[in-house]
Amino acid sequence: MTRLRLRTAAVVAAVVVAVLLVATALILLAGANPLVGLRGLVEGVSSSPYRIGELLMGAVPIAIVALTLIPALRAGVFSVGAEGQVVFGAIAATAVILGIRDLTGDTAPAVLYLPAGAIAGAIGGALFALLPAWLAAQWRVNVILSTLLLNYVATGFLGWTLRTWLSTPETTATPQSEKLPDASTLPDLITGTRAHVGILLIVVALVVFEWWRRTPSATRVSVFAERPALALRLGATRAGTLYRTMLVSGAGAGLVGWMQVAGVNDRLMGSVSGGVGFSGLAVALLGGMLPFGIVLAALFFSALTVGAVGMQSATGTIPSSIADVIKGVLLLGVAVIAALRPGVVPSAHPAPAPAPDDGAFAPDELAQTAEDAIVADEDVVAPAADAAAEPPAAADRTEEVAR
Repeated sequence: MTRLRLRTAAVVAAVVVAVLLVATALILLAGANPLVGLRGLVEGVSSSPYRIGELLMGAVPIAIVALTLIPALRAGVFSVGAEGQVVFGAIAATAVILGIRDLTGDTAPAVLYLPAGAIAGAIGGALFALLPAWLAAQWRVNVILSTLLLNYVATGFLGWTLRTWLSTPETTATPQSEKLPDASTLPDLITGTRAHVGILLIVVALVVFEWWRRTPSATRVSVFAERPALALRLGATRAGTLYRTMLVSGAGAGLVGWMQVAGVNDRLMGSVSGGVGFSGLAVALLGGMLPFGIVLAALFFSALTVGAVGMQSATGTIPSSIADVIKGVLLLGVAVIAALRPGVVPSAHPAPAPAPDDGAFAPDELAQTAEDAIVADEDVVAPAADAAAEPPAAADRTEEVAR
């Protein structure tokens, strides 16, 4: 395990160096000084409270999605469905908030709106995440494929929603919902910026997952990715692990959906996810599936986007789209990191499995179990044989005493 961590850390360091080299090469090709570009990047992130607020606004949603993906990724459940779960969380939160407004005549206080919206968002994302978990548990449908395709289902459902039952009666250029009541929106955290108090949820998530990774549950989840048969003996069944880990990741993504509508746009729009789900997956792997590493990686991702504008202003020749190129290099590195994690990327030729009654062994698990049983028998038989050899010696000593 230590060797794996060292190898993963080396790959992460190599990815960061590759990103710096690519960024430097792009700046030179644009005819600008890399040091001037770097200074523009830093100033674009930290030159004003507004820029700092934008940095936090970009980093926190990505970090929350990434943190809640930790259990699934540690279990080898490679879900790419956070985009769709963010969408369903946003839809659920908007529907509940507008429903409370209609029932109370817009007189409900913030202490009712905010918890209701957060809970509705988390439930909406969690329920949508249950679908690929159920498909994987019942019919062993590939989680990567099902979650990826369900993102398109979520996008289509969002478009239909914004044209029908949640559409605004006003004429707008793009489909959107009605504006949420003022009492249901998240208050500002930093005056003069878009940063809201929902950003503080990252502290809660960080503490929770830092605690969780030290619990027996985290150990069972990690064992499940590498030794499913052993994990089953420890109480971690296949279906149970799938459902629990997907529920956690779905709830986190749905909570982010609520934050996007209640803290950023004040209404539901077609762009509510904004790529947060895919970025969260990349950040989770880049951060080594460790809470503090994830927070740093999320800040780095957000700094690229926010600081690219400052880089463009400082040099005059570098387009802000350079951030997208750098993120592309990061994603390639993330693919390499994922390949190094046992169980994260499923085998291209999985062994045939029995009917998925949960707790059933797959053939490779049966083979491993048989091997473990043989080893266990050898450990038991050897001492038994030694014990069986001892009585004659004891009898000889008894005869000697008698004589």
